[in-house]
Amino acid sequence: MNRTTKLDVVHPCYNPHEGWDKELIHYYKIFVSQLPSQVEVKLYLVDDGSIRGVTEAHLQYLRENIPAFEYVTYSQNKGKGFALRTAIAKTQGDLIIYTDADYPYRMENAWEMFRLLNDENYDVVLGVRDDHYYSQLPFLRKIFSLSLRTMNHVFFPSMFVKDTQSGLKGFNQKGKEVFLKTHINSFLFDMEFVVLASRRKDLRLAKIQVHVRDGISFSQMSWKTIKQELLSFQNIFSRSK
Repeated sequence: MNRTTKLDVVHPCYNPHEGWDKELIHYYKIFVSQLPSQVEVKLYLVDDGSIRGVTEAHLQYLRENIPAFEYVTYSQNKGKGFALRTAIAKTQGDLIIYTDADYPYRMENAWEMFRLLNDENYDVVLGVRDDHYYSQLPFLRKIFSLSLRTMNHVFFPSMFVKDTQSGLKGFNQKGKEVFLKTHINSFLFDMEFVVLASRRKDLRLAKIQVHVRDGISFSQMSWKTIKQELLSFQNIFSRSK
């Protein structure tokens, strides 16, 4: 008899768009429909201090449609990195996968990630975005994303992947231990995680190419945010030394 695998799926959200709850359930059900029968899935939704868009009616609808559901929240917006660390610290599953609540990547990518973690026993699986992804980004976000990839090549030549900002990543308990050692609260927490994981010789790392699903629109990135993330990059580089 196959051993039951416990999978925790973690979704951060902040001021979500109208209809987000129905969209989440739609894609969540597609995701779990193709998992092996012995997999037990629990969904964690972490609300990063939203001031609109999340109501008790939304949460009740989620509880009614998702068998194992936990809502995590706090009053003040802290950043996506803080949100994910807060929720992931509460997880107890064998495996953890996180992505945005609108499931921005094709479902085949999430299934492949689970398979690599579960069947091939990798400790960390990282999504790497294809070139088509970059072509769909708003101008400043595209420039920053491509520049960051180049900076990673220059300053972190031994990093396992240079495209660190894919919003689809998964790991087991060993990978979770590394993820919880990150400090960055904003955009570059993903990069910090990849830097830390790449330095651990005892971790088995894998990567998959991920493809954005149809219908996704990307938010703009301001100059203020870019300056903040450049400071985050400097902090990560300093700590890595």
